[in-house]
Amino acid sequence: MDLDQFVSTAMAAWPPWPGADPVAFARFVGGLRASAEESDPLTSLRAADLWLAFHAGFGVAPAVAALEAACFADLANVLRARRAPPAEAEEAVQRLRHRLLVAEPGQRARILTYAGRGELRAWVRVAAVRAWLNLKRETPLANTGPSVEDALVTEATSDLELELLKGKYRDLFRRVFLETVEALAPGTRLLLKLHYLDRLSMEEVGKVLGVHRLTVLRRLERARHELSEGTKERLEVELRLAPPEVESLLRLIQSRLDVSLQHALAESRSAAG
Repeated sequence: MDLDQFVSTAMAAWPPWPGADPVAFARFVGGLRASAEESDPLTSLRAADLWLAFHAGFGVAPAVAALEAACFADLANVLRARRAPPAEAEEAVQRLRHRLLVAEPGQRARILTYAGRGELRAWVRVAAVRAWLNLKRETPLANTGPSVEDALVTEATSDLELELLKGKYRDLFRRVFLETVEALAPGTRLLLKLHYLDRLSMEEVGKVLGVHRLTVLRRLERARHELSEGTKERLEVELRLAPPEVESLLRLIQSRLDVSLQHALAESRSAAG
C-alpha cells in the first residue's frame, strides 16, 4: 500500500466532511513515519483512526462530533468501573477532552500525538485513566496516599503471605522491590503500569501498543521474571546470609512472587475472555 492508497482508505471509512484535507493528512502521515524510530508499514497503521484524530485535532466539526461519539461517550462509565467516584470521572473526562482537543498557544492539539499504531478508542481510554490518576494526585487525600510506584508494589505483592514481609524484612523487601521496578526499562514499566495500575486487560494493552494479546502475555511473563530475579539479587546483597540460607529464602520469595503475578494475569485473562 502506498501513501495515496492509505489516504483513500482513510477517507472511505468516514462520510465526506466539510473542511477535510487529504493533502494535509498525507503530509501528517508522512511526518509520523519520518519521525518514528522504526518506520512501520502503512498497512500496520489504522487509517480510519488517524483520519479521525487528525481532523478532530484541527477542529473539523464533524470529526470532533465523530470522536465524541466513538471515544468519549462512555469514558465516564469506564472510569467508574475502575472505582472512580462519579464526580471525579466526569471531571477527568472534561479535562482530557480539553487537553486533547484544545491546543496551547504555539502548539498543536495533543490528539495529534496519536500515531495510529493501536486503536484510537483504546488510546483515549488509557489517557482518561491517566487523567483520573493525575486528578487524584491533586487532592489532599490523594497526596497522603501511596505513589504510583508504591501502588505497583502493593498490586504485585498483595498476596505475599510471608513471615518475611510481616517482620523486620517487610520494609526491606518493599524497598528492594521498588528499586527493581525503577531499574526496569521504560517500556517494561509502561507495560506493568498499563496492566496492573490502569487495570487494562491484555487485549486492551495490546490495542494500545499495537501488538497481539499473546505478545502482551509473553512480555508480562518476561517482566515478571525480571522483577523476580532483580529482587532476588538485591536481597542477596542486602541480607548477606550464608549461601544455603540465601538459596532457601530466595526460593520462597521466587515461589510467592510468581504466584502473585500469575494470579493477576489469570484474573485479567478471565476478564478479557
